[in-house]
Amino acid sequence: MAFKIIKPDKVAPVPIDGRPERGTTIPLVNTELGTDNLDVHINVLLPKGPNGREHRHSRADNVYIVKSGEGVLTVEGEAHRIVADDVVFLPAGVHHSLSNVSGRDLVIYEIYAPSGGAFDFIARE
Repeated sequence: MAFKIIKPDKVAPVPIDGRPERGTTIPLVNTELGTDNLDVHINVLLPKGPNGREHRHSRADNVYIVKSGEGVLTVEGEAHRIVADDVVFLPAGVHHSLSNVSGRDLVIYEIYAPSGGAFDFIARE
């Protein structure tokens, strides 16, 4: 794996979970660069878009760094308001979901570790 500088404005966004009505994700660091240890991407959730699905990751810790906007992060059934400059740590195994409740984009940097084959998305039934 080689050193790399990534320019987010040069990376093509893709729909979050294949749902363009929810927003886009901009992949920055992932298995395409040759790492299974870390995933970094930017999520742009559309204003008042559909709620995120409640889920957990069995092995991956998760970090959100809120760049702009306002959202509601639900963790184990408890709602928390998150805003610009908040940093959120979600340990592996914790059920969570994220929704944009504002009238503007909610932009977050999201980090998973480990990623690749160790990463899973387990929706709550």
